[in-house]
Amino acid sequence: MKRLFIVATVPLLFIFYSSSFAEIKPARIFSDNMVLQREIKIPIWGTATPSEKIVVSFNGKSVSEKTNSEGKWKVFLPEFKAGGPFSLTIAGESDSTTFENILIGDVWFASGQSNMTHPVQGWEWIPHSVIENYKDELQDTNYPKIRLFNVPKFPSPIEQDDLISGEWQTASANSVEDFSAIAWFFAKQLNTDLNIPIGIIHASWGGTPIRTWLDRPSLELFCDSIALPPLTQNFNQNEWKKTALSSIEQQRVRRNQISYPPKKLEEQITADNYDDTNWSETDFPFEKNSNVVWFRKKINIPEEYRNQALQLSLGFLNRQSQVFMNGVELGYFQYPKPVTTEIPPNILKQGENVLTIRIAQPFGSAQTLGEKDNFFIATSDNAFHIDLSKKWKINAQLETVNPPERSFQNNPAFLFNGMVAPVIPFGIKGFIWYQGESDAGRPFLYEKMFNQLITVWRQHWLLGNLPFLFFQISNTELSHHFKTFDDSRCLIRMAQKKALVLPNTGMVVCLDIGDPYDVHAKNKKEFAERIALQAEDKVYRMNVVSDGPMAESFSVGDNSIVVHFKTEKELILKPNKDINGFEIAGDDKKYYPAEIRIEGSQVILSSSFIKNPVAARYAWRTNPVCTLYNSVGLPAAPFSTEFLKMER
Repeated sequence: MKRLFIVATVPLLFIFYSSSFAEIKPARIFSDNMVLQREIKIPIWGTATPSEKIVVSFNGKSVSEKTNSEGKWKVFLPEFKAGGPFSLTIAGESDSTTFENILIGDVWFASGQSNMTHPVQGWEWIPHSVIENYKDELQDTNYPKIRLFNVPKFPSPIEQDDLISGEWQTASANSVEDFSAIAWFFAKQLNTDLNIPIGIIHASWGGTPIRTWLDRPSLELFCDSIALPPLTQNFNQNEWKKTALSSIEQQRVRRNQISYPPKKLEEQITADNYDDTNWSETDFPFEKNSNVVWFRKKINIPEEYRNQALQLSLGFLNRQSQVFMNGVELGYFQYPKPVTTEIPPNILKQGENVLTIRIAQPFGSAQTLGEKDNFFIATSDNAFHIDLSKKWKINAQLETVNPPERSFQNNPAFLFNGMVAPVIPFGIKGFIWYQGESDAGRPFLYEKMFNQLITVWRQHWLLGNLPFLFFQISNTELSHHFKTFDDSRCLIRMAQKKALVLPNTGMVVCLDIGDPYDVHAKNKKEFAERIALQAEDKVYRMNVVSDGPMAESFSVGDNSIVVHFKTEKELILKPNKDINGFEIAGDDKKYYPAEIRIEGSQVILSSSFIKNPVAARYAWRTNPVCTLYNSVGLPAAPFSTEFLKMER
């Protein structure tokens, strides 16, 4: 950005200009390297001196406007085709600003919670959270027509006029590594396939519910269901900024304290000669009301097995765990996935060996989960077997963790106010959205809020029914498998599916490519490719198929239920060890696995256990089996006949 100050040659005039004119400040969403939306009237806005004439010049066109009594101004450039690079100059009566290296193309607004946030190089505070093949992906970032804007995290009780910081960046390894992986891969595919500039404005925050992304007037519609904070009086912007940014930093510090043990402490505790005689004792499975817990256990390995590869099983350790044998780290295990690994013979000793575990849980209590027989050391043939479920030494007082800091990002409307409103009305092509995990407990409220969010965001941008493409939530961590099954996540998926009644929407089904043990699947490129397909099909009208089979209605036949699918391609069943994911029930709504056959666009379900079926469902689990696809490899969306029209 170049800034030119117009200085009068007469000293008295210089004094007059210096005291009478405020600096021209375009909104922070404008910077060098930006992409402006093609084929619309392009809004440009900012602040200057009240009643000052502002002239904006771009690509041979100029428009002007006077600032209002508050010094605010906004102009609209005419429509342009894709192209560039160009420069844009904003001139007032005392100074001017020029932005360079600007492209005209399509701009997408990417938002949601952690699966949209997930950076290419992972989170600082989640070890080993890099995406698949991230080193190779960072070598493939030379895309000069892709530009990235990371909206800074900032919750606010009132709508902000501007972002607190931020600038557009050209694509490079440095800019991509901390950027949303899904948004990056989405941009890359569109740029490659369409050969036009693509800009991505990324505004997301992990763990956030939908209510924080809605504006305050919308939330008034739901005041019987959620508590709205009182309207802020005598708001002090500077004080609030200090408070909000301090909260964000303290959350970051605390999460790092939990995730990473002090190196010297780790070396001491994992050493063979560490004295744990004063530690308490416990059995597995176990839950401790502490964020960080250490465990130690002494194990005798007979000489005849010391040089054999031994299998170690430790159930499910929730949520971030390190496992050491004789001071050597055997592995790091993220989320409660089965903790199984092989112990290399070269680290074992005859006689006493020491097994050490550190479990860190940023969002609750550290846990060991599973049945007692999930904890053991054994040879592959089980000729040698040691039960590890008993008599562990435990200490939850070894590490100091800051108390939880008051956070604001989940407050109703706070992220709309601080991260969405300041971007409006920057010209965009549409939205991509990945959120819903944090609302699994209130699916029916979510259905209404999600429809409201789509509708209201479109209204704020004043660009008609902008495309709104979203992910149906995928799998989740295995901790849900240790509870009585509830269908809250399945119901959230149905709530999301219902948004398809709104015009210009598209939904990505991704149950088949998620990770059953990790809510943050690392194959983000696959996710992005599917939402790019949605855009290429429904927005750019390319000759591609973007939807898998979608159940639309059902009918009851002779001892069977017939489900009618909307599908552009042939239905394909991919067998999975005699499990197909379809279930059927009678009047008692007790579900049994169903036998199925495919006839054209219909699936006929039956079961020898059910004579008069009344209901059916598919992929109705937190981590379901997915077997039904179309002939281009896209999965069927989960369904329950409870949410389908019944054909008579």
